[in-house]
Amino acid sequence: MHPDSFFRKEILEDLRNRRGLLLKFALPAALLLPLILSDAPVSLQAAGITVAVVFSGVFGSSIGLVRLRESGMLDRMAMLPVSSGRLTAGYVLANALLDAAQVAVPLAAFLLVHPPAPEGVLFAVVSFASAVVAANALGVLVAVAPGSSGEGHLYAVITVMAAIALSGLVAPAPYTQGLLPFWYLYAALLASPGAFVLSPLLAALLLGAVLAVSPGLFRYG
Repeated sequence: MHPDSFFRKEILEDLRNRRGLLLKFALPAALLLPLILSDAPVSLQAAGITVAVVFSGVFGSSIGLVRLRESGMLDRMAMLPVSSGRLTAGYVLANALLDAAQVAVPLAAFLLVHPPAPEGVLFAVVSFASAVVAANALGVLVAVAPGSSGEGHLYAVITVMAAIALSGLVAPAPYTQGLLPFWYLYAALLASPGAFVLSPLLAALLLGAVLAVSPGLFRYG
């Protein structure tokens, strides 16, 4: 494997699996478009998009990484002449790009049905990108501990439920929602004032935490 190919490997593997790729794109659209095109409250539609970002990011990156560890791929990659941080960053960004593409259609539909002001579009897009990166980074953090796919699924479920609750997507969580970038996406979709401010910074902090623990993902990292 070429030292710089972890990013490319993740992208190409998804593109080669056409059936899986179709399902990944069809599922968010099938679940979210009827909600967006219905008379459901805008807050519920915004929460649906945000939950989809959290779910796809945390589950996709954590379970994928646990399976790579079980297959021995991470041990082999640890022997490459490249840092564990660079490998992990490539993994996070590749999965974030794919997740963003999956939820982009429902997001675009939401913005067309509920058109914001021009600056609102920018806030929504930046908050969306930040939330996608943060969800995948959180998934990598979840993948540090599990020793099997079964444990990985359990940890991912708990993390997704906690992120949804602490981000105020089920009920207001005034003491915690501002600490997670997912609430800022939800707020940006609702055109709430100040929704954009901390989203990129919080995503960067999560990504930094991932890079800090990345040696733990690789036996020789």
